[in-house]
Amino acid sequence: MKDWFRVFTLRDGTKKEIIIEEWRSLQGEMRKLGITESDIFQMQMVEKEVPSIRKNDIDS
Repeated sequence: MKDWFRVFTLRDGTKKEIIIEEWRSLQGEMRKLGITESDIFQMQMVEKEVPSIRKNDIDS
């Protein structure tokens, strides 16, 4: 099963990702990841395969 993720590359070079859910806003994604707009260097939307047994664990 493929899902869309938003991948944030931060100014310190680290990356954080979260599954895109239509009910969650961009600000909500950032809040869940504990980042602010000024932390972000780059943002990407990426489609990738997710094993169905792990899907619920990815952004919790």
